[in-house]
Amino acid sequence: MARYIKMRIFYIWLALIMLPLISLGVSASQHKEAGLEVVASQQPSPAKVPDVFISFDNDSSAKYAMVVEKGVQQLLFYSYGDDSFKEMYRFKCSTGEAVGRKSQSGDKKTPEGLYFFTNEYKKKDLSLIYGTMAFPIDYPNFFDRIEGRKGHSIWLHGTNQPIKARDSNGCVVLANQDIDRLAKYIVLHKTPIVIVDKLSYASFDDKGKIKNSIFNFLKQWNNALENGTYHEYLECYAPEYLPDISWWTEWNKVKKIYSASNLDLSVEIKGRSILRHNGIYVVLFDQFVRSSGKELHAGSKKLYLANMGDSFRIVGEESHGAPINQKNSNLLVSAGHNLQKLVEDKHEITNFVDEWLQAWSVKDIKRYGSCYSSDFLFQGMNLKAWLNYKDRLNSKYDFIRIARDNLIIEKSGNKITVSFIQTYTSNTFKAKGIKKLILVQEKGRWKIFRETWQKL
Repeated sequence: MARYIKMRIFYIWLALIMLPLISLGVSASQHKEAGLEVVASQQPSPAKVPDVFISFDNDSSAKYAMVVEKGVQQLLFYSYGDDSFKEMYRFKCSTGEAVGRKSQSGDKKTPEGLYFFTNEYKKKDLSLIYGTMAFPIDYPNFFDRIEGRKGHSIWLHGTNQPIKARDSNGCVVLANQDIDRLAKYIVLHKTPIVIVDKLSYASFDDKGKIKNSIFNFLKQWNNALENGTYHEYLECYAPEYLPDISWWTEWNKVKKIYSASNLDLSVEIKGRSILRHNGIYVVLFDQFVRSSGKELHAGSKKLYLANMGDSFRIVGEESHGAPINQKNSNLLVSAGHNLQKLVEDKHEITNFVDEWLQAWSVKDIKRYGSCYSSDFLFQGMNLKAWLNYKDRLNSKYDFIRIARDNLIIEKSGNKITVSFIQTYTSNTFKAKGIKKLILVQEKGRWKIFRETWQKL
Protein backbone atom coordinates (compact mmCIF):
# COMPACT_ATOMS: atom_id res chain seq x y z
CA MET A 1 0.00 0.00 0.00
CA ALA A 2 2.80 2.41 0.90
CA ARG A 3 4.45 1.69 -2.46
CA TYR A 4 1.14 2.32 -4.25
CA ILE A 5 0.71 5.71 -2.53
CA LYS A 6 4.26 6.72 -3.45
CA MET A 7 3.63 5.77 -7.08
CA ARG A 8 0.41 7.85 -7.14
CA ILE A 9 2.25 10.86 -5.75
CA PHE A 10 5.00 10.42 -8.38
CA TYR A 11 2.50 10.33 -11.26
CA ILE A 12 0.61 13.38 -9.93
CA TRP A 13 3.93 15.28 -9.65
CA LEU A 14 4.88 14.20 -13.19
CA ALA A 15 1.48 15.36 -14.52
CA LEU A 16 1.91 18.78 -12.90
CA ILE A 17 5.35 19.14 -14.50
CA MET A 18 4.20 18.05 -17.96
CA LEU A 19 0.89 19.98 -18.12
CA PRO A 20 2.39 23.45 -18.88
CA LEU A 21 4.66 21.87 -21.50
CA ILE A 22 1.72 20.11 -23.15
CA SER A 23 -0.31 23.34 -23.07
CA LEU A 24 2.57 25.27 -24.60
CA GLY A 25 2.84 22.75 -27.40
CA VAL A 26 -0.87 23.01 -28.17
CA SER A 27 -0.72 26.79 -28.07
CA ALA A 28 2.19 26.91 -30.52
CA SER A 29 0.43 24.40 -32.76
CA GLN A 30 -2.77 26.44 -32.74
CA HIS A 31 -0.83 29.58 -33.66
CA LYS A 32 0.87 27.78 -36.52
CA GLU A 33 -2.40 26.39 -37.87
CA ALA A 34 -3.89 29.91 -37.79
CA GLY A 35 -0.96 31.28 -39.80
CA LEU A 36 0.33 33.28 -36.84
CA GLU A 37 3.93 32.15 -36.60
CA VAL A 38 5.28 32.54 -33.08
CA VAL A 39 7.95 35.25 -33.32
CA ALA A 40 10.98 35.02 -31.04
CA SER A 41 11.65 38.46 -29.60
CA GLN A 42 13.04 40.06 -26.51
CA GLN A 43 10.01 40.62 -24.31
CA PRO A 44 10.37 43.84 -22.32
CA SER A 45 9.41 44.15 -18.69
CA PRO A 46 6.23 46.17 -18.07
CA ALA A 47 8.38 49.13 -16.93
CA LYS A 48 10.22 49.30 -20.27
CA VAL A 49 9.21 50.49 -23.73
CA PRO A 50 11.09 50.75 -27.05
CA ASP A 51 13.92 53.23 -26.63
CA VAL A 52 12.87 55.05 -29.81
CA PHE A 53 9.88 56.56 -27.94
CA ILE A 54 10.58 59.44 -25.56
CA SER A 55 7.32 61.34 -25.00
CA PHE A 56 4.13 62.56 -26.64
CA ASP A 57 1.95 65.40 -25.38
CA ASN A 58 -1.51 64.29 -24.31
CA ASP A 59 -3.00 66.83 -26.75
CA SER A 60 -0.81 65.59 -29.60
CA SER A 61 -2.33 64.27 -32.83
CA ALA A 62 0.33 61.56 -32.62
CA LYS A 63 -1.33 59.35 -30.03
CA TYR A 64 -0.07 56.20 -31.73
CA ALA A 65 3.28 54.98 -33.02
CA MET A 66 4.69 51.84 -34.57
CA VAL A 67 8.03 50.10 -34.74
CA VAL A 68 9.14 47.62 -37.38
CA GLU A 69 11.80 45.20 -36.14
CA LYS A 70 13.37 43.78 -39.29
CA GLY A 71 15.48 41.19 -37.51
CA VAL A 72 12.44 39.25 -36.33
CA GLN A 73 9.99 40.45 -39.01
CA GLN A 74 7.39 41.98 -36.73
CA LEU A 75 5.53 45.26 -36.33
CA LEU A 76 4.65 46.57 -32.87
CA PHE A 77 1.90 49.16 -32.47
CA TYR A 78 1.75 51.42 -29.39
CA SER A 79 -0.76 53.88 -27.99
CA TYR A 80 0.14 56.83 -25.75
CA GLY A 81 -1.92 58.13 -22.83
CA ASP A 82 -1.55 59.06 -19.17
CA ASP A 83 2.14 59.79 -19.78
CA SER A 84 2.97 56.23 -20.83
CA PHE A 85 3.19 53.97 -23.89
CA LYS A 86 1.19 50.76 -24.12
CA GLU A 87 1.58 47.98 -26.67
CA MET A 88 -1.72 47.42 -28.50
CA TYR A 89 -0.79 45.02 -31.30
CA ARG A 90 2.10 42.82 -32.41
CA PHE A 91 1.88 41.62 -36.02
CA LYS A 92 4.00 39.47 -38.26
CA CYS A 93 5.30 41.51 -41.21
CA SER A 94 7.53 41.16 -44.23
CA THR A 95 10.35 43.50 -45.27
CA GLY A 96 12.83 43.62 -48.17
CA GLU A 97 14.38 40.46 -49.63
CA ALA A 98 17.90 41.82 -49.10
CA VAL A 99 19.36 42.24 -45.62
CA GLY A 100 20.63 45.66 -44.53
CA ARG A 101 19.66 49.30 -44.74
CA LYS A 102 18.38 50.69 -48.02
CA SER A 103 20.85 52.87 -49.93
CA GLN A 104 19.96 52.60 -53.64
CA SER A 105 16.85 52.36 -55.77
CA GLY A 106 16.10 48.75 -56.61
CA ASP A 107 18.36 47.19 -53.96
CA LYS A 108 15.34 45.38 -52.43
CA LYS A 109 16.27 46.62 -48.95
CA THR A 110 13.95 48.24 -46.42
CA PRO A 111 15.13 51.61 -45.03
CA GLU A 112 16.01 52.09 -41.38
CA GLY A 113 15.08 55.32 -39.63
CA LEU A 114 12.24 57.41 -38.33
CA TYR A 115 9.52 58.11 -40.89
CA PHE A 116 6.01 59.53 -41.21
CA PHE A 117 3.12 58.63 -43.49
CA THR A 118 2.51 61.03 -46.36
CA ASN A 119 -0.56 59.59 -48.11
CA GLU A 120 -3.25 56.93 -47.97
CA TYR A 121 -4.45 54.65 -50.77
CA LYS A 122 -7.52 52.45 -50.51
CA LYS A 123 -8.30 49.17 -52.26
CA LYS A 124 -9.99 50.82 -55.26
CA ASP A 125 -6.78 52.78 -56.00
CA LEU A 126 -4.40 49.81 -55.72
CA SER A 127 -3.14 46.85 -57.69
CA LEU A 128 -3.90 43.46 -56.14
CA ILE A 129 -0.33 43.03 -54.87
CA TYR A 130 -0.84 45.92 -52.40
CA GLY A 131 -3.82 44.35 -50.67
CA THR A 132 -6.60 46.45 -49.19
CA MET A 133 -4.66 49.55 -48.15
CA ALA A 134 -1.33 51.34 -48.50
CA PHE A 135 0.45 54.21 -46.73
CA PRO A 136 3.57 55.73 -48.40
CA ILE A 137 6.27 56.94 -45.99
CA ASP A 138 8.61 59.93 -46.38
CA TYR A 139 11.71 57.96 -47.40
CA PRO A 140 14.24 59.36 -48.11
CA ASN A 141 13.93 61.56 -45.03
CA PHE A 142 16.12 64.48 -43.98
CA PHE A 143 19.11 62.35 -42.93
CA ASP A 144 18.72 59.85 -45.76
CA ARG A 145 19.16 62.73 -48.20
CA ILE A 146 22.21 64.04 -46.34
CA GLU A 147 23.77 60.56 -46.42
CA GLY A 148 23.02 60.20 -50.13
CA ARG A 149 20.52 57.36 -49.79
CA LYS A 150 18.36 56.94 -52.83
CA GLY A 151 15.11 55.25 -53.78
CA HIS A 152 11.44 56.01 -53.45
CA SER A 153 7.95 54.49 -53.11
CA ILE A 154 8.49 52.76 -49.77
CA TRP A 155 5.06 51.89 -48.42
CA LEU A 156 3.37 50.15 -45.53
CA HIS A 157 0.78 48.05 -47.35
CA GLY A 158 -1.36 44.94 -47.21
CA THR A 159 -1.21 41.75 -49.21
CA ASN A 160 -3.60 39.13 -50.53
CA GLN A 161 -0.95 36.42 -50.04
CA PRO A 162 0.26 34.69 -46.86
CA ILE A 163 2.97 36.67 -45.07
CA LYS A 164 6.47 35.34 -45.75
CA ALA A 165 9.62 36.64 -44.09
CA ARG A 166 11.73 39.04 -46.20
CA ASP A 167 9.49 38.80 -49.24
CA SER A 168 9.09 42.44 -50.41
CA ASN A 169 11.01 44.78 -52.70
CA GLY A 170 11.64 47.10 -49.75
CA CYS A 171 8.16 47.90 -48.46
CA VAL A 172 6.78 46.82 -45.08
CA VAL A 173 3.96 44.35 -45.70
CA LEU A 174 1.17 43.29 -43.34
CA ALA A 175 -1.72 40.87 -43.74
CA ASN A 176 -4.82 42.68 -45.00
CA GLN A 177 -6.71 42.21 -41.75
CA ASP A 178 -3.80 43.69 -39.79
CA ILE A 179 -3.32 46.84 -41.87
CA ASP A 180 -7.10 47.33 -41.88
CA ARG A 181 -7.00 47.23 -38.09
CA LEU A 182 -4.24 49.87 -37.90
CA ALA A 183 -5.58 52.23 -40.58
CA LYS A 184 -8.02 54.08 -38.32
CA TYR A 185 -5.19 55.13 -35.99
CA ILE A 186 -2.87 56.60 -38.63
CA VAL A 187 -2.72 60.40 -38.96
CA LEU A 188 -0.78 61.57 -42.01
CA HIS A 189 2.45 63.48 -41.23
CA LYS A 190 1.89 62.79 -37.50
CA THR A 191 1.94 59.05 -36.79
CA PRO A 192 5.54 57.80 -36.77
CA ILE A 193 6.83 54.48 -38.07
CA VAL A 194 10.32 53.66 -36.80
CA ILE A 195 12.17 50.94 -38.71
CA VAL A 196 15.11 49.22 -37.01
CA ASP A 197 17.01 45.96 -37.42
CA LYS A 198 16.93 45.11 -33.72
CA LEU A 199 14.77 46.85 -31.15
CA SER A 200 16.13 47.94 -27.77
CA TYR A 201 14.11 48.82 -24.69
CA ALA A 202 14.61 51.40 -21.97
CA SER A 203 13.06 52.37 -18.68
CA PHE A 204 10.33 54.95 -19.12
CA ASP A 205 11.49 56.71 -15.94
CA ASP A 206 14.94 57.27 -17.48
CA LYS A 207 13.32 59.09 -20.39
CA GLY A 208 11.79 61.70 -18.08
CA LYS A 209 15.13 63.50 -17.75
CA ILE A 210 15.59 63.59 -21.52
CA LYS A 211 12.04 64.87 -22.02
CA ASN A 212 12.49 67.69 -19.50
CA SER A 213 15.82 68.71 -21.04
CA ILE A 214 14.26 68.86 -24.51
CA PHE A 215 11.26 70.81 -23.21
CA ASN A 216 13.62 73.36 -21.64
CA PHE A 217 15.54 73.62 -24.91
CA LEU A 218 12.30 74.17 -26.88
CA LYS A 219 11.38 76.95 -24.47
CA GLN A 220 14.75 78.63 -25.05
CA TRP A 221 14.37 78.30 -28.85
CA ASN A 222 10.80 79.64 -28.75
CA ASN A 223 11.74 82.58 -26.51
CA ALA A 224 14.48 83.55 -28.98
CA LEU A 225 11.87 83.42 -31.75
CA GLU A 226 9.40 85.59 -29.83
CA ASN A 227 11.66 88.17 -28.23
CA GLY A 228 15.29 87.37 -28.98
CA THR A 229 17.85 88.55 -31.46
CA TYR A 230 19.08 86.88 -34.60
CA HIS A 231 22.22 85.74 -32.73
CA GLU A 232 20.26 84.32 -29.76
CA TYR A 233 18.15 82.32 -32.19
CA LEU A 234 21.22 80.95 -34.00
CA GLU A 235 22.76 79.85 -30.69
CA CYS A 236 20.16 77.06 -30.62
CA TYR A 237 21.66 75.53 -33.78
CA ALA A 238 24.75 73.35 -34.18
CA PRO A 239 27.73 75.28 -35.65
CA GLU A 240 27.91 72.96 -38.66
CA TYR A 241 24.22 73.49 -39.53
CA LEU A 242 23.13 76.89 -40.83
CA PRO A 243 19.33 77.15 -41.10
CA ASP A 244 17.55 79.29 -43.69
CA ILE A 245 16.93 82.56 -41.87
CA SER A 246 16.22 84.77 -44.87
CA TRP A 247 12.78 85.33 -43.32
CA TRP A 248 14.11 86.82 -40.04
CA THR A 249 14.00 90.44 -41.26
CA GLU A 250 10.36 90.06 -42.32
CA TRP A 251 9.52 88.39 -38.98
CA ASN A 252 11.06 91.36 -37.14
CA LYS A 253 8.80 93.68 -39.18
CA VAL A 254 5.77 91.63 -38.13
CA LYS A 255 6.73 91.95 -34.44
CA LYS A 256 7.21 95.72 -34.81
CA ILE A 257 3.77 96.12 -36.43
CA TYR A 258 2.13 94.37 -33.47
CA SER A 259 4.13 96.43 -30.99
CA ALA A 260 3.23 99.71 -32.73
CA SER A 261 -0.46 98.73 -32.62
CA ASN A 262 -0.21 97.79 -28.91
CA LEU A 263 -1.12 94.21 -29.77
CA ASP A 264 0.33 91.24 -27.90
CA LEU A 265 2.04 88.58 -30.00
CA SER A 266 3.20 85.13 -28.95
CA VAL A 267 4.37 81.94 -30.62
CA GLU A 268 2.99 78.76 -29.10
CA ILE A 269 4.04 75.13 -29.40
CA LYS A 270 1.38 72.42 -29.14
CA GLY A 271 1.17 68.67 -29.56
CA ARG A 272 4.83 67.77 -29.06
CA SER A 273 6.03 64.26 -29.85
CA ILE A 274 9.63 63.25 -29.20
CA LEU A 275 11.30 60.20 -30.74
CA ARG A 276 14.88 58.99 -31.06
CA HIS A 277 16.88 57.08 -33.64
CA ASN A 278 20.65 56.60 -33.87
CA GLY A 279 21.32 59.27 -31.25
CA ILE A 280 19.21 61.95 -32.98
CA TYR A 281 16.05 63.24 -31.32
CA VAL A 282 13.15 64.18 -33.58
CA VAL A 283 10.68 66.68 -32.13
CA LEU A 284 7.44 67.16 -34.04
CA PHE A 285 4.95 69.86 -33.03
CA ASP A 286 2.37 72.33 -34.29
CA GLN A 287 3.27 76.01 -34.23
CA PHE A 288 0.74 78.81 -33.67
CA VAL A 289 0.86 82.60 -33.56
CA ARG A 290 -1.50 84.15 -31.02
CA SER A 291 -2.77 87.69 -30.37
CA SER A 292 -5.78 89.21 -28.60
CA GLY A 293 -7.36 85.83 -27.94
CA LYS A 294 -7.05 84.75 -31.59
CA GLU A 295 -4.60 82.21 -32.96
CA LEU A 296 -3.57 80.89 -36.37
CA HIS A 297 -1.82 77.65 -37.24
CA ALA A 298 1.65 78.32 -38.61
CA GLY A 299 2.24 74.76 -39.79
CA SER A 300 3.98 71.75 -38.31
CA LYS A 301 7.63 71.89 -37.39
CA LYS A 302 10.10 69.03 -37.21
CA LEU A 303 13.35 69.69 -35.33
CA TYR A 304 16.27 67.26 -35.35
CA LEU A 305 18.27 67.58 -32.12
CA ALA A 306 21.67 66.25 -31.07
CA ASN A 307 22.99 66.25 -27.53
CA MET A 308 26.20 68.28 -27.68
CA GLY A 309 27.27 67.48 -24.12
CA ASP A 310 26.10 70.48 -22.14
CA SER A 311 22.84 71.02 -24.07
CA PHE A 312 20.88 70.13 -27.18
CA ARG A 313 21.44 71.78 -30.55
CA ILE A 314 19.38 71.69 -33.73
CA VAL A 315 21.11 69.82 -36.54
CA GLY A 316 18.23 69.97 -39.01
CA GLU A 317 14.64 71.20 -39.39
CA GLU A 318 11.64 70.92 -41.70
CA SER A 319 8.27 72.68 -41.93
CA HIS A 320 5.02 71.70 -43.57
CA GLY A 321 1.27 71.72 -43.22
CA ALA A 322 -0.07 75.31 -43.45
CA PRO A 323 -1.02 77.31 -46.54
CA ILE A 324 1.23 80.23 -47.43
CA ASN A 325 0.61 83.23 -49.64
CA GLN A 326 2.79 84.32 -52.53
CA LYS A 327 4.33 87.25 -50.68
CA ASN A 328 5.64 85.28 -47.72
CA SER A 329 7.24 81.86 -48.15
CA ASN A 330 7.78 81.35 -44.41
CA LEU A 331 4.84 79.78 -42.57
CA LEU A 332 5.39 81.75 -39.36
CA VAL A 333 5.67 85.11 -41.14
CA SER A 334 2.60 84.35 -43.24
CA ALA A 335 0.55 83.38 -40.18
CA GLY A 336 1.72 86.55 -38.39
CA HIS A 337 0.49 88.78 -41.22
CA ASN A 338 -2.80 86.92 -41.55
CA LEU A 339 -3.43 86.99 -37.80
CA GLN A 340 -2.78 90.73 -37.71
CA LYS A 341 -5.56 91.23 -40.25
CA LEU A 342 -7.90 88.99 -38.25
CA VAL A 343 -7.18 90.90 -35.04
CA GLU A 344 -7.65 94.26 -36.76
CA ASP A 345 -10.93 93.02 -38.26
CA LYS A 346 -12.00 91.89 -34.79
CA HIS A 347 -11.29 95.34 -33.32
CA GLU A 348 -13.02 97.06 -36.24
CA ILE A 349 -16.09 94.82 -35.98
CA THR A 350 -16.25 95.16 -32.18
CA ASN A 351 -16.19 98.96 -32.55
CA PHE A 352 -18.86 98.75 -35.25
CA VAL A 353 -21.18 96.66 -33.05
CA ASP A 354 -20.68 99.04 -30.11
CA GLU A 355 -21.41 102.05 -32.34
CA TRP A 356 -24.63 100.38 -33.54
CA LEU A 357 -25.72 99.56 -29.96
CA GLN A 358 -24.93 103.08 -28.79
CA ALA A 359 -27.00 104.65 -31.60
CA TRP A 360 -29.87 102.31 -30.74
CA SER A 361 -29.62 103.17 -27.01
CA VAL A 362 -29.85 106.96 -27.62
CA LYS A 363 -32.61 106.45 -30.25
CA ASP A 364 -30.57 108.11 -33.00
CA ILE A 365 -32.42 106.46 -35.87
CA LYS A 366 -30.31 108.08 -38.59
CA ARG A 367 -27.00 106.85 -37.17
CA TYR A 368 -28.63 103.53 -36.30
CA GLY A 369 -29.86 103.14 -39.90
CA SER A 370 -26.40 103.89 -41.32
CA CYS A 371 -25.20 100.59 -39.81
CA TYR A 372 -27.47 98.56 -42.13
CA SER A 373 -26.92 97.27 -45.66
CA SER A 374 -29.16 98.62 -48.42
CA ASP A 375 -30.16 94.96 -49.03
CA PHE A 376 -31.25 94.39 -45.42
CA LEU A 377 -34.42 92.33 -44.92
CA PHE A 378 -36.25 91.29 -41.75
CA GLN A 379 -39.53 89.37 -41.75
CA GLY A 380 -40.55 90.84 -45.10
CA MET A 381 -39.48 94.39 -44.20
CA ASN A 382 -36.88 96.19 -46.30
CA LEU A 383 -34.50 98.71 -44.73
CA LYS A 384 -36.93 101.65 -44.96
CA ALA A 385 -39.80 99.71 -43.41
CA TRP A 386 -37.49 98.33 -40.71
CA LEU A 387 -36.28 101.78 -39.65
CA ASN A 388 -39.86 103.13 -39.54
CA TYR A 389 -40.82 100.18 -37.36
CA LYS A 390 -37.88 100.73 -34.97
CA ASP A 391 -38.59 104.48 -34.79
CA ARG A 392 -42.20 103.78 -33.71
CA LEU A 393 -40.98 101.35 -31.03
CA ASN A 394 -38.42 103.84 -29.70
CA SER A 395 -41.09 106.50 -29.23
CA LYS A 396 -42.95 104.25 -26.75
CA TYR A 397 -40.12 104.24 -24.19
CA ASP A 398 -38.67 106.95 -21.99
CA PHE A 399 -35.25 105.31 -22.23
CA ILE A 400 -33.52 102.31 -23.82
CA ARG A 401 -30.36 100.54 -22.66
CA ILE A 402 -28.75 97.70 -24.61
CA ALA A 403 -25.77 95.75 -23.26
CA ARG A 404 -23.78 92.92 -24.85
CA ASP A 405 -21.78 90.02 -23.42
CA ASN A 406 -19.69 87.17 -24.83
CA LEU A 407 -19.09 88.63 -28.28
CA ILE A 408 -18.10 85.96 -30.83
CA ILE A 409 -16.85 86.85 -34.32
CA GLU A 410 -16.60 84.22 -37.08
CA LYS A 411 -15.57 84.70 -40.69
CA SER A 412 -16.89 82.69 -43.62
CA GLY A 413 -15.93 83.84 -47.11
CA ASN A 414 -16.79 87.52 -47.50
CA LYS A 415 -19.29 87.52 -44.62
CA ILE A 416 -18.85 87.91 -40.87
CA THR A 417 -21.20 86.39 -38.29
CA VAL A 418 -21.34 88.17 -34.94
CA SER A 419 -23.21 86.69 -32.00
CA PHE A 420 -23.57 87.86 -28.40
CA ILE A 421 -25.88 87.88 -25.41
CA GLN A 422 -28.04 90.98 -25.70
CA THR A 423 -29.79 92.53 -22.68
CA TYR A 424 -32.51 95.04 -23.61
CA THR A 425 -33.90 97.30 -20.88
CA SER A 426 -36.47 100.11 -21.06
CA ASN A 427 -38.81 101.78 -18.55
CA THR A 428 -41.57 99.23 -19.29
CA PHE A 429 -39.89 96.22 -20.90
CA LYS A 430 -36.86 93.97 -20.36
CA ALA A 431 -35.58 91.02 -22.42
CA LYS A 432 -32.45 88.90 -22.71
CA GLY A 433 -31.47 86.74 -25.66
CA ILE A 434 -28.92 85.70 -28.28
CA LYS A 435 -28.45 88.31 -30.99
CA LYS A 436 -26.87 87.22 -34.28
CA LEU A 437 -25.74 89.65 -36.97
CA ILE A 438 -24.51 88.80 -40.45
CA LEU A 439 -22.20 91.54 -41.73
CA VAL A 440 -21.07 92.34 -45.27
CA GLN A 441 -18.72 94.92 -46.72
CA GLU A 442 -20.50 97.79 -48.46
CA LYS A 443 -18.58 100.79 -49.81
CA GLY A 444 -15.59 99.90 -47.62
CA ARG A 445 -17.59 99.61 -44.38
CA TRP A 446 -19.18 96.77 -42.49
CA LYS A 447 -22.98 96.75 -42.66
CA ILE A 448 -25.68 94.56 -41.10
CA PHE A 449 -27.09 92.32 -43.83
CA ARG A 450 -29.34 90.15 -41.62
CA GLU A 451 -30.12 89.89 -37.91
CA THR A 452 -31.90 87.44 -35.61
CA TRP A 453 -32.75 87.30 -31.91
CA GLN A 454 -33.61 84.29 -29.74
CA LYS A 455 -34.92 84.62 -26.23
CA LEU A 456 -32.94 83.03 -23.39
